Amino acid sequence: MKTRNVAALLATAGLMFAAVPALAAQTLVPAQSKIGFAFKQMNVPVEGSFKRFDAKVDFDPAKPEKTQANITVDLTSIDVGSADGNKTTQGKDWFNTSATPKATFVASSVKAVGGGKFEAKGKLTIKGITRDVTATLTSKADGANTDVEGSFPIQRLQFKIGDGDWADTGTVADEVTVKFKLVLAGKPG
Repeated sequence: MKTRNVAALLATAGLMFAAVPALAAQTLVPAQSKIGFAFKQMNVPVEGSFKRFDAKVDFDPAKPEKTQANITVDLTSIDVGSADGNKTTQGKDWFNTSATPKATFVASSVKAVGGGKFEAKGKLTIKGITRDVTATLTSKADGANTDVEGSFPIQRLQFKIGDGDWADTGTVADEVTVKFKLVLAGKPG
């Protein structure tokens, strides 16, 4: 008799939780989103991108302080415009993707700074090295989606990106600007 009562209680509890709606969450629209970067090589501007990444973001421009963001980039998906360049940047001197195939950004705070702009602070981890970064971003509603666009600078040598012969900043500049556009479907939770 006790077994049936416990089973009935568990079934009732399961139905009650099933009736509670899940928190609204925004979903990344990968086909419309992008993560790229810009730097100078021998004083010539160069741009590249990462083709695969995932973002778990909950962003409400009316309540930026409640933002949650965790972005993971597949470094093996780098595209610098040539197969040779892509292979080189995946090597040990650059991203060392055989040992560290992912980079991550986790937001610690987001605040409005006026003029429709926001400042996001967080931790960026590349090659096992974590640094604080600050991104400036904007947000706009686009139908049922929210577009979040922004950028932040990093010093590549702080992450040991471009070791050995590539550490010469006369060949490849130390400053890299990371650019992103995240298209989020749904309402923030």
